[in-house]
Amino acid sequence: MTLRKWRAPSEGALGLALAGAGLYALLRDVPFWNAIWYAPAWYGYLLVVDATILAVRGRSFLFGERRRLAAMLLWSIPFWFFFEGCNLVLHDWYYVFTLRDWWASVVMSAVAFATVLPACLFHAELLEALGAWRTASCRAIRVGRGTLRALGAGGILSLALPLAFPHVAFPLIWFAPMGLEAANYREGRDSLLRDLEEGRCGRLWRLLAGGLWAGAIWELFNFRARCKWIYAVPGFEGSKLFEMPLAGFLGFPVLAVSAFSFFSFVQTGAARKGRRLLAVLAVVGCIAIEVGMQRFTVRSRRPLLGELSGLDGGSVAALKRAGVATPERLVTAVERSGIEVLSARAGVPADALTRATAQARLALHKGMSAPVAGLLERGGIRTVGELAASEPEELSHRLAQLAAATGKQPPTLAEVRVWVRAARASGGRSVP
Repeated sequence: MTLRKWRAPSEGALGLALAGAGLYALLRDVPFWNAIWYAPAWYGYLLVVDATILAVRGRSFLFGERRRLAAMLLWSIPFWFFFEGCNLVLHDWYYVFTLRDWWASVVMSAVAFATVLPACLFHAELLEALGAWRTASCRAIRVGRGTLRALGAGGILSLALPLAFPHVAFPLIWFAPMGLEAANYREGRDSLLRDLEEGRCGRLWRLLAGGLWAGAIWELFNFRARCKWIYAVPGFEGSKLFEMPLAGFLGFPVLAVSAFSFFSFVQTGAARKGRRLLAVLAVVGCIAIEVGMQRFTVRSRRPLLGELSGLDGGSVAALKRAGVATPERLVTAVERSGIEVLSARAGVPADALTRATAQARLALHKGMSAPVAGLLERGGIRTVGELAASEPEELSHRLAQLAAATGKQPPTLAEVRVWVRAARASGGRSVP
């Protein structure tokens, strides 16, 4: 077998190994690495998809289109930061258990966001390689000046209306980058509008299907992750698959089409000077939005044993010597052997372990964090079962008063609703 024939299976094996290493770190609860499992999972998965494309058609993004791939990874970061910036107004999702070091968290954001465009476009490319909708046709549309103006205006309105009326118009934000299709068409770039003008709809169907496919993988990888996002879309708190409200999956096909329009706009047709200016603006915008995200969208950091009530420095050190280095491992150890056995093994008083374990369960519940679990404890909520019996609005008000008295940032009503709903759905058991 020639070296070229070895490329696809080797790339696929590397992808599986990378994703497997991330999964091992998550399941074995390896500190730090369990919090960044999303990165090896997605990059490993994308390597497998790329290897499949290579095996089917003989070339892929990594082997044949590396410059395009590099551009895709880089431009993916400002593409997703655009939506993160909008979310500072919309408040449709938030992040929990992010890395405690600020710079490490920033790097992790860039690494994770770099996968968004590939996730949207790789699946469509794979479907094309497999022949899906390759000859699909539709009735040709007439594209005139009015159509282009309407499309551009639609993109502007899809941005302005959600920001002005976030509680009712929030779904429109995913359509905003499609307004770039008008510029793509005028400038002769790759354009879905031109496809439809010529009666070709295969690429559109592949993007829609690929976007839904990518969305399913996104939510699957996110579901059991430590560092993860949680949705707080008003009116859609229930009927979820993984963390995503069922209706929310309709947004992924739209996101894939927007991703195509955006990448076509920034990758081709523009003058070098224009791309440089766009890149500078993108960097400045990403930095500003990252600061806002760390302040408002990131709601909790990875919990530490030392943050749990009842455990002093000596108890924390003793637990670590006994192989219990994190709140997650504390809960697991207690569930496996019981408080008394762990107390004897680690040399930590049973009453201290009992209190710390109850608070750890709260801290781990939907990414709540140890400081918030301590706040709940001061508010009379010591177990997930007691949380399930609470009314979100009353509890949110109580926590806001306690936080104000201690000078801490209170949880939002949306967060409290997520916690209470999950506690009720689990029958009073802690859920990640």
